[in-house]
This record gives sequence, structure tokens and C-alpha cells, in this order.
Amino acid sequence: MAEIIRIEKITKEYDGMLALNNVSLTIHEKEIIGLIGDNGAGKSTLLNILVGLFPPSAGKIYLNGKETHFSSPADAKEQGIEIVYQFGNLIEGMTIYKNFFLGREIIKKGILCKEEMRETSRKALGEIGISKSPDKLVEALSGGERQAAALGRVFYFGTKVLLLDEPTTGLSIKEVDKTLKRIKFVRDNASLSIVFVTHNLQHMLPISDRIVVLHLGEKICDKKIEDTNVEEITKLVTTGVKEKERGTSK
Repeated sequence: MAEIIRIEKITKEYDGMLALNNVSLTIHEKEIIGLIGDNGAGKSTLLNILVGLFPPSAGKIYLNGKETHFSSPADAKEQGIEIVYQFGNLIEGMTIYKNFFLGREIIKKGILCKEEMRETSRKALGEIGISKSPDKLVEALSGGERQAAALGRVFYFGTKVLLLDEPTTGLSIKEVDKTLKRIKFVRDNASLSIVFVTHNLQHMLPISDRIVVLHLGEKICDKKIEDTNVEEITKLVTTGVKEKERGTSK
């Protein structure tokens, strides 16, 4: 698989405290990486650096083999890095179709093409199982449907790397199942890579190609899904014992 994004020795320091310490990671095309770690492991810091919220203290980021810098989330989005937060980045009080086209409205000859936007969003969201009227307010959507609307927007407009921050938190068992299937659908039907952050291994393992574990700002595990299991990852998350140490830690 082609390399999409690579980070090398990324470090982030806050007031003398290391949030990330020499973290390196390569993400390949159409790959789902499950990123896991306890609170304070550095997951959010890494996502925030990748999405351009703040720069690393040290280290480099490469996109399609070229070194790059993200000055803001808008800059990262322009370069193909987009994040979907827990509640789908949707704005309450706005309709579904207006949220879908927010910042990307269709305007022809100075006129906002509302009907075209309605129909386009209806079809795009229908592909991933959302059948609500595009004129409904986003408040009419369940938590899982909001995630689906955000995923559908990314799928339609395209991106290179999609960061999912706790996409299954607070969802019912049925909605979790639908959300995981939608994530796989987006990956399988678009040339994008996904970083999936969650505290729930049972949600992560069925759809991930690789598992990456962070502990106290350091990467302590990076394995293909077939080379690990729930017990190993759970122990790494809870104890922070690195792979190379496990055989000699008795």
C-alpha cells in the first residue's frame, strides 16, 4: 500500500511536560489504524497536531512523501487531513443539507443552489443509510446518524486522511454496529486512510488493520491486527510495558 502520511519523532512539550515523546508513525492508503491509550497517553495531542490545531515542538510530518506543516485546521483540511469529533462536527439549529454543504455551498451565477444541495446531500447520505429529509434540523438525528452524516460529507467531498475521535462513545449497541459498518464502507469505497481513536477495544478490533498504543506520550506498540489480541493490547494500555520488555519482565 502507498504511504499517505508519515510522522517522524514528533514531540510536544507543554510547560516542561512531555505530552508526546519521539512518536513516529506511517499511515498507508485505505488503512484503518486503531489508536488507543489511557487518559493522558497523548492521543488527543497527536490528533490535534495532525489536524493543525498546534505545531509539534519537534519532529516532521510528511504527506505523500513531502515534508509539510499545518498552520491551522483549515490548512490541514485543504491538504487532505480532516477530523470528525464525537458528535460529528454538526451545527445544531441548521438543516441536514446546510450542515452537509457548510463552507462548500453550491453557488452558480451568484445564486445559492438550494435544491441541488438538498438532492445531492439526500443521495450521498442515503448511500450510508441516512433516510431523513435534508430539510430536517440535525437535532432530528440520533448520535449514530450524526456520525453518519459527518462520514457521508467526508466521503462525498473526499480527503486523504480521516481522523475519528471517539466516534462510538455514547451510542447504543445497534448504533455502534451501524457506525463501524459505515466506517468500513467509507474506507472501502474511497482512497482514504482512517485513524480511529477510542477507549473501547471491542469497537476498534473488528475494523482496524493495525493497532497503535500510546502510553504517557510514547508509542509502545504498532502491530497488524492479526499479530495481536485483546489480552495483549489491554495489558499494554494498562501497564505500559513495551513489547520488547514483556518477555523479560517476569
